[in-house]
Amino acid sequence: MNPLAAKILNVALYQAGWFCCVLGAAWGLPVSGALGAALLAGVHLLLARSRGAEALRMLVFCLIGVTVDGAQQALGLFAFRADPAWPFSLPLWVFVIWAQFATLFRYALLWLSGRYLLAGLFGLVGGPLAYGGGIRLGAAAFGGDPLLGLLALGAVWALLTPALLRISDRIGGGEGGYRWFGGR
Repeated sequence: MNPLAAKILNVALYQAGWFCCVLGAAWGLPVSGALGAALLAGVHLLLARSRGAEALRMLVFCLIGVTVDGAQQALGLFAFRADPAWPFSLPLWVFVIWAQFATLFRYALLWLSGRYLLAGLFGLVGGPLAYGGGIRLGAAAFGGDPLLGLLALGAVWALLTPALLRISDRIGGGEGGYRWFGGR
């Protein structure tokens, strides 16, 4: 598969998964949204050349992400829309969205590898934009002052994104190409 086509497919799978999670939560269908996004993450794994490395990256990012989101929620910066059928304080879709996010690092974001300062700048802007979008769509809410919440998100993501990039670089797992029918 053409490298540009693989990156476009990677972003499309991620964005579709993000919308499944966020809109599923906002519309009162959090499990359906999470399952839809998990299916898309499964498609990514099916197409990935380094499935083991991708699965490990998804697991590690999920564990880190729910820890960070759980801490921010516990501090009252924001709250995810609750799912009464789910036993944890963070809904299932938050776990899945973190696994989805991990799929970008060896594909669409591979060019960022080793550029930790730039990753921090992307996190500073992109983290608050993504969470702000989810909040505006109804999947979460700020716990208090929205400006304080956005500033906190920016600071967390400015540190978290380079750390995740470093972890992704350590896990490795290929140049980010997808298998295509008959491919390796």
